[in-house]
Amino acid sequence: MRRTRGAVAAAACTAVTAALLCAVPGAQAAPARDTGDVSAGARAADRSGGWHGPVVTRPEQPEIDYPRGEVCPFPAHATFPVVDMVQKTWTNDAGDPVYAVVSGPLVMEATNLDTGRTVRRDVSGTGTLTYPEPGTGTHVLSGGDWGAGLHTGDRPVHNRWLISRGFMAVRYSEDGNGTSRELLELSGPYEDLCETLAE
Repeated sequence: MRRTRGAVAAAACTAVTAALLCAVPGAQAAPARDTGDVSAGARAADRSGGWHGPVVTRPEQPEIDYPRGEVCPFPAHATFPVVDMVQKTWTNDAGDPVYAVVSGPLVMEATNLDTGRTVRRDVSGTGTLTYPEPGTGTHVLSGGDWGAGLHTGDRPVHNRWLISRGFMAVRYSEDGNGTSRELLELSGPYEDLCETLAE
């Protein structure tokens, strides 16, 4: 397994235009690290009213298919033989999600479809979802021990399949044309599965 220690500088935050991930209204800063409870900012907002929840759900994790060249130079497939996550979501008065915590066991098996090489990775942990503009298709997923595929159209970092063992934050923006991803922060040890599966 190839791992790299280092940090990728946080991408410059731009005005927001959108499972799994990873940001407060206005500031657009990379989210604070979370221990699984509502952050201090979230608690302050909760005290001022307008927050409801949490609603507890058990999200599924569908299989992933990456066509050749979309994330890795080869076609790739991922399955999740172990999925037992719990998500706690807080909403605003309009019923839009504002903040969520996802935790629990999640194991992934990733395969290079050209060679058949398969690796198994435990990506269990705790992640937070923040919604910079509730009611839009934008959210930020952050935390450690999770993975993100950065596609050809993503900027500034693209064509990488990252598994973070430190801290990673990714902004997901969804519109009628699909989903785009922006890497906000990557610090500490991580692995690029495109490199691992190509070995």
